[in-house]
Amino acid sequence: MPDSLLYGAPPETLRLLLGHADFAAPWQILGHLDAHLACQRLPKLGHSIAEIVGHLHNNMLYNLDLIEGRAAPERPDWPPVKEQAWPTLAADFLEVLELLLDYAQRPELLERVVFPATATEPGWTVGYKLTVNVAKHNAYHFGQIVILRQLLGAWPGVPSADQL
Repeated sequence: MPDSLLYGAPPETLRLLLGHADFAAPWQILGHLDAHLACQRLPKLGHSIAEIVGHLHNNMLYNLDLIEGRAAPERPDWPPVKEQAWPTLAADFLEVLELLLDYAQRPELLERVVFPATATEPGWTVGYKLTVNVAKHNAYHFGQIVILRQLLGAWPGVPSADQL
């Protein structure tokens, strides 16, 4: 097992997974969303859209640090986000996503090992980290964001829950 590596998706698949596909792209999912709605918590739901984006952003920054060979500083898993911070957070999130998308198009980088194999676990490449820890993670939470926007009446063509 020590010589095995997990590689992840090829560049074209990563491009689709990171937001250039036939479904809503990240900039569309976050676009035209004012700070008040982004930071609003609906009853009985755990997080606001802004908190989910903060969570995704910190996860991407962690993975970016690994890919670029830096020690990742401590970041909260679910950072609180105030209304005044929303525009900057949304822009920063999309900027980091674009950088990771650029990295996902470099086959030589995708093959680089970030976690070497051990006696019991396969090694992880940059491609595997981008596939599992960024693209898959983002897709899960983007679905949540779209549902929250629908419930808030802030998704094109969908009435809010109180209008149903």
